[in-house]
Amino acid sequence: MSNPTITYRKHVRLIPDEPSEPTSTVVLTSRTSNYVDVRIYKDEHQKAQDESILEWAFAGKSYTTQRSVDDGVNKPQHSVWEHWIDSKSDNPSVDEGDMWPQSNGDVLERGTQKHPVTGLDSEYEELWAELDVEVVGTEKSRISVVLKTEINEEYGRGLVVRVGRWCQGILKIGDKLTIERWQWVNSKWNRIARIGDGVLPCGATFIDRYFSEEDLLPSGDLVWKVIEKFHW
Repeated sequence: MSNPTITYRKHVRLIPDEPSEPTSTVVLTSRTSNYVDVRIYKDEHQKAQDESILEWAFAGKSYTTQRSVDDGVNKPQHSVWEHWIDSKSDNPSVDEGDMWPQSNGDVLERGTQKHPVTGLDSEYEELWAELDVEVVGTEKSRISVVLKTEINEEYGRGLVVRVGRWCQGILKIGDKLTIERWQWVNSKWNRIARIGDGVLPCGATFIDRYFSEEDLLPSGDLVWKVIEKFHW
């Protein structure tokens, strides 16, 4: 296990197109690889607070195979992201890619996905960079918290991940989505984006001294479980 991370995407490229970045894409990943990935359109779209700002959001666990040498050939690190929740589908396709470290510390992800226009399999690239995980306010250490809920009868699932000064959550009940992104800016927590009208317990992660791992936290009509709490 590694320490929690905050990563953001610098660009995406569907080959042979040129690289671009139409979204603000941030991924929060916990020590045990629970993650929430939220992709919000930039510029004018961010003034709205409805699904028009959302390009994609998904959450679950990620799995990584480390770099190796096979028959004298260097094989890159390979990552798979389980979409336990997906804003676009209840049966998402496999999300995986090879991760190539760059000389400046960035990571170039390469793989294959459906082209959004042609529908054909297309090679893609995504360039990722890490943000420093910082201490918030009067807290004594860096903090990561993961909250989870599930309602089998209604196919309801939710995951909230906080890492340092960022927190993101996604809740999907049937076809109803609720998504939030928060960031600690100017000495307070600010909600950067909200989609939907459900209740996400992001705020509970801001006062973590009141709960421990395995605790149950009521929020709206749901009960969320603290499945991870880590200080470092």
